[in-house]
Amino acid sequence: MKWGTHAIASLALFAACGDVERDSAGGVPPLTSSGNDLTGTGGAGSTAGEDDESGGGEESGGGVGSGPGGVFDVGGPPSNTGGDAPQPEKGCSKIDFVFVVDNSLSMEDDQANLVANFPALIEGIESTLDEVDDYHVGVVATDAYGWNSPDCRFMGGLVTQTGGDASSGEVCGPFAEGHNYMTEQDNLTESFACAARMGVGGFGAEAPMDALKAAIGGNLAGAGQCNEGFIRDDALLVAVVITDEWDGPGDPELLTSMGTPQDWYNNVVAVKNAPENAAVVTLVNYQDGPCPPAELVNDGQRLVEFTNFFGPTGFVGGICDEFGPTFEQAVGLIDEACSNFVPPEG
Repeated sequence: MKWGTHAIASLALFAACGDVERDSAGGVPPLTSSGNDLTGTGGAGSTAGEDDESGGGEESGGGVGSGPGGVFDVGGPPSNTGGDAPQPEKGCSKIDFVFVVDNSLSMEDDQANLVANFPALIEGIESTLDEVDDYHVGVVATDAYGWNSPDCRFMGGLVTQTGGDASSGEVCGPFAEGHNYMTEQDNLTESFACAARMGVGGFGAEAPMDALKAAIGGNLAGAGQCNEGFIRDDALLVAVVITDEWDGPGDPELLTSMGTPQDWYNNVVAVKNAPENAAVVTLVNYQDGPCPPAELVNDGQRLVEFTNFFGPTGFVGGICDEFGPTFEQAVGLIDEACSNFVPPEG
């Protein structure tokens, strides 16, 4: 178990609100329950190092990063080529990115890796997804992040300020458009670096799947709440999960995210209304991968199972690798997911 310099304070915060948030913040219940089925047979997601044959298809705030530099070069909206009674066409013009980043003691180098290679993801999206002209980008911790702004100190709350060892130690938001998430109007390289460098003082029993569930739905999305407006029905969801520890059933640390890989998948599908409307990129340690776990507690096998349920729009990479090449591969997957996005009716 990894305990940061501020672990005692984090533990107190967890005891005060962590359990409540794990039970209530996620909102939408699973569509079905897999019981003890942990086989992860829902699909064969892409993994780093493999040939991915299916992934190549097509209010102003005063926070860090407001300004013209590093902004997405966006194009116009797609045209409607339908007939007299046009049906909703597949394809997305909006993407909501949520980065679930482990903030425990061992993650300093991995957070730096993420910040250094995030521009590669931006550049890949810019050059590949010409039809996308609207972005939301948010970062959440794997606990109820104690250095966040007071209104966001909950599991799944979007990070707008950081503190503690190895953090940026800055107030990052509200961002350019006055929200707790970034948009294409931000200097994304600068703003993302501020929020993603959360430091390493987080709670030692990470719960990335609880954080993802809370971030994309439930109470935090309500009017006046931390994540208001972040996740949209008419946008593709791209979840990027980065952790070096086990999460889910069988966790040696016992304190872990609720549910099973099947339940986690069902929750994302319920929020997005269709499996085609989400893509997942997971960077972990896993057996037979580029970063095999040194100990059982470092095994990300349950997160691999969750990601594989998404089939061709699920990508697993190694947390010990440079993230740049991984993100470059993931762009093709995101492009395919965008092409198959099913817009909501109406």
